[in-house]
Amino acid sequence: MKELNCDLHIIGGALSGLLTAYCAAVLGYRIIISEKKNIISNSIKSITDIRTTAIAEGSKIFLESQGIWKFIKHYAEPIKSIRVFDMTAKCDLDFINPTPKSNLGYIVKNSTLISVLIKELQKKKNVKFITGSNINSILSQNLKIVSLSNNKKINSKLIIAADGKNSTVRKILGTNFFKKNYSEKALVVNFYHEMPHNNIAYEFFLKTGPLAILPMQKEKNNNQSTLIWSNKPEIVDMITKSNLNDDYVLEILKEKLSVYLGNIKKINSIQAFPLSAHINEKFYDNKTVYLGDAAHSIHPIAGQGWNLGLRDIKSITRLLKKAKENGSAIGTKDFCKTYNDLCYYDAYRLFETTDKLDWIFKKDKFYFRFLKNVGFKVINKNKFLKEKIVEFAMGI
Repeated sequence: MKELNCDLHIIGGALSGLLTAYCAAVLGYRIIISEKKNIISNSIKSITDIRTTAIAEGSKIFLESQGIWKFIKHYAEPIKSIRVFDMTAKCDLDFINPTPKSNLGYIVKNSTLISVLIKELQKKKNVKFITGSNINSILSQNLKIVSLSNNKKINSKLIIAADGKNSTVRKILGTNFFKKNYSEKALVVNFYHEMPHNNIAYEFFLKTGPLAILPMQKEKNNNQSTLIWSNKPEIVDMITKSNLNDDYVLEILKEKLSVYLGNIKKINSIQAFPLSAHINEKFYDNKTVYLGDAAHSIHPIAGQGWNLGLRDIKSITRLLKKAKENGSAIGTKDFCKTYNDLCYYDAYRLFETTDKLDWIFKKDKFYFRFLKNVGFKVINKNKFLKEKIVEFAMGI
């Protein structure tokens, strides 16, 4: 069995794990990234994720501070305004960024973000990738924590679990978590359309769940957007069946979107994902911290899932930087608990907020429609309140 040593063992090579590795590498830590997919030797697997990531302005500012935004910005399509419609209460809101020289957010393909991060990490001499193997057990030994796979033993001072909703680390360590299944699926469709999107994002609240349209960069001179639609599993499955031709899906999209984007010219990709949310009982264990989807996931109604994970990355980066400057140990109980205290309340608050928003906007009874209508009118008339909502969405 081959034995390897590092400061940080990051388990999970998707967006959160890769970005954490990049930030820690800049600080000079020795890092090993473990990922069960062959994202290096078989890179095609790392670029098949058709989903997009919504990067808030505050997240962009952090990415700039870490020197990585300059590699991403050429692929990022700005969101300059957001239009919100409640189709049950027949009311709407318009959000425009009041801050000059910034945007409400940016839309980037997941595959692009992953490719950029892998490329930049491969330039770092203090970063090593181990791919194509699973972690089988984790053992704590005095000043180090040991991860065992089929043929490798990795000694580290701290494990950062960034291995997603179904975290292997969480299963091995037995960390408890609360999960909520929404009995819904999210339909994700990337498509070309006739009219320019003018950098406007749309959010429609329907009886069945929210439908969002997000602006993407032009491709081959075609206007492009992505749709994320939460609906009953049987409806989403019907749309995504392999024997359904594009004409059928085109008609569905035209009915929903043609007023805003003109004719739908071509569907580029369709995927479906079951919707659930969860939050760990705590975000740390012995010499281990949980980050991103390994710690929490939320309903996509506010489009804040990845930005919440990025706030975890900001917190762990800050702690790692402080430890480096002070010459203090990482992986101690105090270090891990401090990380937990920085992140937990923020995640729990957003977990509860998105869950309740989803519940409220699906209600179609008269008194709920009345309350939502009143709420929209109050926000529309109150400039201060509107700006505070915009600042929250921007993460600033």
